[in-house]
Amino acid sequence: MALGSIADWLVTLGRTLALWGGALLLLASTLSFYQGWGRWRRSSVVDETPQSDIGALDAPGVVHVRGEIVTQTPHDTFHSPIGDDERTVLSAWEIEERYDKIGNESWEKSAWGVRSTPFSLSDGTGRIRVDLDDIVVGNETDDVFTPETLLTSTGVSVDGLRCEFESFDVRVRTGYDESPPPRIADFLERTDGISVGPMTTALGRINVDDSERRYREQTLQLGDEVSIVGRAIPHGTDSPARHADDVVLTQTDETTVYLSVPPLDEATDIGGPLLFGVFTGLVGIALLAIRAVI
Repeated sequence: MALGSIADWLVTLGRTLALWGGALLLLASTLSFYQGWGRWRRSSVVDETPQSDIGALDAPGVVHVRGEIVTQTPHDTFHSPIGDDERTVLSAWEIEERYDKIGNESWEKSAWGVRSTPFSLSDGTGRIRVDLDDIVVGNETDDVFTPETLLTSTGVSVDGLRCEFESFDVRVRTGYDESPPPRIADFLERTDGISVGPMTTALGRINVDDSERRYREQTLQLGDEVSIVGRAIPHGTDSPARHADDVVLTQTDETTVYLSVPPLDEATDIGGPLLFGVFTGLVGIALLAIRAVI
């Protein structure tokens, strides 16, 4: 009788583990395939859009340019909100939280986004204007997770815009009961979609001392070189756009803007995520099949 009860318990445990393990592996497979698809899409757009001299642009459309960041006046820049970098034209930022709870040592993204001001790219042959919208995805925008976040690990990826850098460093850390530096606190207060309250559990209790936030940021500043693939649209005139001065690079509903400090035509690992997706998917299906027969 006891042996039979143990056997029944083991079968029940095996069925439960097979069900949850298979489901989790299928989820991991789906996310990995999405990451691989995103990298393939980026590579396809870059391959289909060879890099051009800015001075050679003579019509609207999808373009691929690389140049040095310039502005009309030094007053067209700002101090970055996280690291306080001077002469900034674009800040890609992210806030992560780690709650000190039993069994939870992972960091969770709570908010991320891009802040920018219009700037120009110059490559010695001409200039083109870049005007990107500010974007915030946060814990108060009902978008705590968006799949675009999987598409880059060294920058910020949001709907319609991907910003990639050489690195994406933590600039500031705070404990659960600490206020961030005044410049960051002011930025958070002025930015819709971000909660600036103390860290709490789902039950509303303040967490213990090891809970913390960390703030990542990378910036583009005057003089930096950057590659951009995106759609150039006419601006400021009713006449046809015939030169780079007649168009502006910006987000559109049809085209994602790819902005990268490393050259965009550098090799991108596409096969890794796809192979991982195939492997985890097959194992997940096998576990669910086992669950169905035991």
